Amino acid sequence: MSLGKSLRLRRIFANGRTLIVPLDHRAEDLVPMVRSVARSGVDGVALSPGVLERVIEDLAGLAVILRLNGSKRTPQLVSVQGALELGAEAVLLRVDAHDARDLERLGRVTEDARRLGMPVIGEILGEDLPAVVTIAAEYGADVILTHFSGSLAEFHQTARTAGRPVLASVGPQGPVTELLRFVNDCLEAGAQGVVVEPQREAVIAGINALVHQGVSVAEALAIAEPDRLGVAK
Repeated sequence: MSLGKSLRLRRIFANGRTLIVPLDHRAEDLVPMVRSVARSGVDGVALSPGVLERVIEDLAGLAVILRLNGSKRTPQLVSVQGALELGAEAVLLRVDAHDARDLERLGRVTEDARRLGMPVIGEILGEDLPAVVTIAAEYGADVILTHFSGSLAEFHQTARTAGRPVLASVGPQGPVTELLRFVNDCLEAGAQGVVVEPQREAVIAGINALVHQGVSVAEALAIAEPDRLGVAK
């Protein structure tokens, strides 16, 4: 791995783990949101070039992970060279494992990133977790973002053999307790970090404690909901 990639990844993975929050351009309160995220101990934010322009003055020490594309129908928003010029620590590319054109794009992106010393986070969409991770690894993604929904045993085996950091995408989980338990399960199964949709500042702080301090779910819940009575163990 190049020196440039190593230095950029070091910023994202604070103690070998990372907590990333994606920022959506449709959010009306982007600036207060990014300030809250920065206060909560998050390592980095995943965002598009347009969103970066809106929040650049409020990022504080957050690492910038620039989205190269959006949904499947969205063309590539920026090149790897462009992301480098914008000061990104890494780029994130979403790929459909069943789309040959997407896979060709992944190959081009990882080739450019290898030359420029830019880490690539590959978000590969597909039902078969081992196959998804294999695709990302074979194309040279430096970090793999998975939408984990299978068994913890399968996730553990996949993360153990990936040969690079595997992150778990964490969507809405209902009650805060369920969210924290899911994050904890992913970490115990071998995830080296999580990508979590924006939450209340205290909830993000609780997740940060799970990721970086290794606290129990009960301790994280006490941070996330300090006024809660009868915290579940």
